[in-house]
Amino acid sequence: MSICRRSAALILIRDDFNVLMLKRNNDISFGGSFAFPGGVLEETDYKIAQTDQQLIQQNHLKYYCHQTHSWYDSSLIAAIRETTEETNIQLDYKQLYSQIKPFIRIITPQMMKKRYDTQFFILNLNNYDTLDINKNESISYEWNTPIGFLEKFINNQISLFPPIFLQLLLLKQLGSYNNILKYIDSGDQFKHTYPHIFQFTNKGILNYPDPNYDIQKLLESEQTDYLKNEFKIKYNQIERSDFRLELEGNLKRLTGHIGIFKNSPLALLNGNIVKDGQFIQNKPKL
Repeated sequence: MSICRRSAALILIRDDFNVLMLKRNNDISFGGSFAFPGGVLEETDYKIAQTDQQLIQQNHLKYYCHQTHSWYDSSLIAAIRETTEETNIQLDYKQLYSQIKPFIRIITPQMMKKRYDTQFFILNLNNYDTLDINKNESISYEWNTPIGFLEKFINNQISLFPPIFLQLLLLKQLGSYNNILKYIDSGDQFKHTYPHIFQFTNKGILNYPDPNYDIQKLLESEQTDYLKNEFKIKYNQIERSDFRLELEGNLKRLTGHIGIFKNSPLALLNGNIVKDGQFIQNKPKL
């Protein structure tokens, strides 16, 4: 087991609903897989966040959940900085505070050697079809629709880690950037910044906790102190932003199910069973 490192990522999405994905260099974390621009928080992120705190809070205060304020602003800065470093798209921090939105926060399993507490953000950005990416970080890049990336994954053409697959699935279901904005700014806005943690079951399945999950076991085994405190608060209000997504551990086959819970980020999926056969046989319905 290991302690989480805070990180952030930015989903860039165009008007034509194409999103930007980078194929990670084989020598870095998540090597060979496709991911959104992002990385761990650095000292400079905290400094800029402190300087721009008032500007950021004018647009993002409504998304702050309990204990969020100490890291949210810095995560926002890190997402912008990492995207600039990896894509060479020159982003102006102050101009983006009103445009960037929080999408979801995901935490890797406790038994993994490297763990990340990642806040994902999303930004509508156009006119960057061709990029001069940082080749130290990524091998290549691709603009494609969420369904396009999902189909490539199902056909073993690209590699995706579970958090990325989950977000592509959410984006695909939402279908447009206007729907994304409505989703983010309606209902329980805290759903975007409360922690969602992957765990392994005894069947080798990756899943998010559902109301039947052993929360006490989760608390006892968690070594990151701030997460212990957040779990106690979040999972005592289990109706808040909870869902369950199961994937086979080897990511070769997407068998499993999605449950519906109140205010769930996945409630919009209407409980549809996710199976690789359905993806392949009914691609237009994805």
